[in-house]
Amino acid sequence: MAEPAIERRPRRESALLALFRIRVFRRMWAAIAFSSLGDWLGLLANTALAQQLTHHQSVAAQGAAISGVLLVRLAPDLLFGAVAAAIADKLDRRKTVIAGEVAAALLYASIAIGYNLVWLYIAQFAIEAAGLFTQPAKQVIWVAIVPKKLLATANQISLMSVYGTVPVAAAVFALLSSVDRVISGESTATSSSVNTAIVIALLLNTVTFLVSATTVFVSRDDIPVVPAQREQEQGIFTLIREGVGFVRSHPLIRGLYIGIIGAFGAGGLTVGVAQLWVLTLSAGAAGYSVMFGAVFTGLAVGLLIGPRMLPAFSRSRVFGLSIGAAGVTLLISSLIHDYILALVLATLVGFFAGMAWIIGYTLIGHEVEDRLRGRTFAFVISSVRMMLLATIAVGPVLAGLIGTHALKVGHSYLVFTGPGLTLLLGGVIALLVSFYATARSGRARTRWRDVLRRRLLRGIGRDAAPAGLLLTVEGMDRRATAGYAVLLADAARELGLVVVETSEPTDSPVGRRVAELLTGESSVEPETAALLSAADRAEHVATVIRPALERGEVVVCERFVLTSLAAHGAERGADVEHIRGVNDWSTDATTPDLALVAVDADALDPAGQTLRNEAEMDPDRYLLCDPGVPGVLPGAAITRLMRLVDARGAVLAEAAARPGEPAV
Repeated sequence: MAEPAIERRPRRESALLALFRIRVFRRMWAAIAFSSLGDWLGLLANTALAQQLTHHQSVAAQGAAISGVLLVRLAPDLLFGAVAAAIADKLDRRKTVIAGEVAAALLYASIAIGYNLVWLYIAQFAIEAAGLFTQPAKQVIWVAIVPKKLLATANQISLMSVYGTVPVAAAVFALLSSVDRVISGESTATSSSVNTAIVIALLLNTVTFLVSATTVFVSRDDIPVVPAQREQEQGIFTLIREGVGFVRSHPLIRGLYIGIIGAFGAGGLTVGVAQLWVLTLSAGAAGYSVMFGAVFTGLAVGLLIGPRMLPAFSRSRVFGLSIGAAGVTLLISSLIHDYILALVLATLVGFFAGMAWIIGYTLIGHEVEDRLRGRTFAFVISSVRMMLLATIAVGPVLAGLIGTHALKVGHSYLVFTGPGLTLLLGGVIALLVSFYATARSGRARTRWRDVLRRRLLRGIGRDAAPAGLLLTVEGMDRRATAGYAVLLADAARELGLVVVETSEPTDSPVGRRVAELLTGESSVEPETAALLSAADRAEHVATVIRPALERGEVVVCERFVLTSLAAHGAERGADVEHIRGVNDWSTDATTPDLALVAVDADALDPAGQTLRNEAEMDPDRYLLCDPGVPGVLPGAAITRLMRLVDARGAVLAEAAARPGEPAV
């Protein structure tokens, strides 16, 4: 069997290689990784220091001291977070980062030397205040040094650098504590022998921030010196209003924003009672350190592979589902009294949180202009931190007020602790936020409604996915889409599959009438055109596409829903989400298994941007291709097609072996 021609294109990993070939990118990545490692190590050391300095007091007092560290870390955001971000947009970012990192290093060293609870709070406040300037500066530098087409990959690397260092920090601190106890011969977590481990951790933290500052200093010639002239001329409060206004005026961003801060609100309740919860499980300070690392290990894994776990769903829907999954896990955790099982559940909470954060972060990044990116992200992150401030403060107090309760079940008692019931409340909040985030997504809202309708009217047994494959080609250039459709159909036939080739508008009475109206001399309104296309598509799916899929055949369709979003929505001005909703309803939420999107990677026109953004938000389903007339099928398309065939090989082979009329 002759194999279809394959055009050699870079694999996905080449984006990583391309980024790390950029010298200044490598150095900024190292700076972010080192300072993140130091930040997490400092958090562990400072919370341990607060607990150790109050170990002779009650558990509630120890919890309050630990919460105090967390609250002090978040307090600067409440006072001047937005103002600091706007000021940072007007300064030389290189000097801002260097000065902030050096200041943090010296302050962490002073905590190790002073070893005093009051000074711990003062120094931690100053460290976080400096961070309000350095973090937006790092974000803008990151955007400035990364090619736009590689920004999505770079953002994922950045988040992995921030959160992936948490397990390393937890392991380092746990190792220091264990070695110190072995040497000192003390076994209790409240012993003064822990002092040495805390001091060493804080001094190591100092070194990481100095390394970060040195890295930026060495790279200063490769980093843009000052902000754009427009940011220099505008007032601080104008800059703030731009960032906040973008979030408020953009429906998708607003939904993501509320989902993120709500999820972190639930997480804040959990963080506030975490150490008290571990104490109720008789695991001690070492157990808290291990659980801390487990949560962020799960978060790092969620950042890396989480979105790929549900490839059949849109990213906006996975965002809401992941928050809901974290809520369910918290509900289960509230009933657990075994440390090992609690550790597993805590890892799952981190995993689902990582999924939600990377999806929300990426979706926001796709919608924000480069010049607004620093302020918008600063506003979102500042809001998150302020939400954490409130919920962390409430968590321990709420756990104390709730207290422990026992429910008699037969001859046994089901015990609910204050920390456990607080986790339960956090789970309920996460579920409510999940429902809100899902309901505010145009795609998700329609799909949930359609799922319910199918369940009630058709029965559960008939809701299974079709056995065949739907392959589409999307784009505004008819020559490009037609060429790719032919190549895709030929590749499927070379694999021995039964192929049905079709296109839209369809060659049916409805489709021909739609084509006449859309291409005639008298133009129609964009909403009318979108509805006509949806009507043609509904008939097309019902009479051609779905029957072929149910027979186990491969349908190659030239132009489908994505082209309507670009042509009638982005290009002509109809509401994109309304078009999406109508098509979800009219096609029974039929989506392609693989779609080739013929669009230039740097397209600036509205239609091209919509095609590109939609493809980038669901990279497991959509594949960007050269918009020119194709000569060969991209190798990545061949690879994905073969994976789909392997997954449904038996059914597709059965359809190919079935006697009957030849496919269209």
